Amino acid sequence: MTAHKKSDAYQHASGGWGSIKAVASVLVQEEAPAATSRALVHQNKPDGFMCVSCSWAKPGHPHPFEFCESGAKATAWDTTSKRVAPEFFQQHTVSELEQWHDHDLEEAGRLVAPLRYDAITDRYVEVKWDRAFAEIARELNALEPDAAVFYTSGRASLETAYMYQLFARMYGTNNLPDSSNMCHESTSVGLTEAIGVGVGTITPEGFRHTDLIFFFGHNVGTNSPRMLHDLQDARHRGVPIITFNPIREPGLVSFVNPQSPAQMLTPGATRISTQYLQVNAGGDSAAIAGICKALIAVDDHARANGAARVLDTQSSRSTRSVSKRSLRRCASWTGMTLSEPAALRPTR
Repeated sequence: MTAHKKSDAYQHASGGWGSIKAVASVLVQEEAPAATSRALVHQNKPDGFMCVSCSWAKPGHPHPFEFCESGAKATAWDTTSKRVAPEFFQQHTVSELEQWHDHDLEEAGRLVAPLRYDAITDRYVEVKWDRAFAEIARELNALEPDAAVFYTSGRASLETAYMYQLFARMYGTNNLPDSSNMCHESTSVGLTEAIGVGVGTITPEGFRHTDLIFFFGHNVGTNSPRMLHDLQDARHRGVPIITFNPIREPGLVSFVNPQSPAQMLTPGATRISTQYLQVNAGGDSAAIAGICKALIAVDDHARANGAARVLDTQSSRSTRSVSKRSLRRCASWTGMTLSEPAALRPTR
């Protein structure tokens, strides 16, 4: 097994030559540079497939290469030429493999045959395809459809997950949890209470029209690097980006676009965050409360002096108004009451 150590802090702008070097390295490492390169040309394109490394949307007008370093690595791991034949499990017990690092298990390669765990030998043993399908069918046919759960990893491709859910629905159930559900169910509940809708309301089009962006705890360079293109375009329009994050994430500090010859051949980089506020973990709630309180004070001052309102009262009365419980919580943070100001009153 390989030795693993913590990575040193990255001292350069995100993207740039470092990103290209990392992509080239993983293509060679997975021993499938040609196959992976052909796949990457179609990644996140209308005639291609969705990347599995994040959920950033396919753009209406894609770049020539519509993938990031993380996406290229994910595709390289999927298209690797490395294979794990049944003989591999004759050499390694499951107890031994449990001690391996995840990276080493991934690097061993892709399975080529169905396997079953043998408790006596503590090894996986090969099962012929016909027998594997027959035994799966026997078990499913013995169940009521809603007694079965069709779990899948969020790492599965969109196209694979689509086929999998079609199979489950044909079988007669929609019990289709995956690891993404586990992550996002709490978000769906929390967002509904906070903003009145269970999913994010921002679209790629919004980045082209906004005049201010706040970032709270999102590590864009790791979680959705293709967003950096939109953030860079916003910064070129002069849009301020204010970031609240306990860690200093390189993607939110500066960015060099690997698809821009001018940027790649010059030493400059685009500064992404105009303000980078490294609050303590959980401190973003206090920061939001402070911003709300300051806005309310400025709005009260404007109203008292007959000036234009600062708060968007029309938006606050939209059909996506927040719940009373959320308003009371916000009011407790700011020291205000629900009647102060009137624009914060729920509409229903």
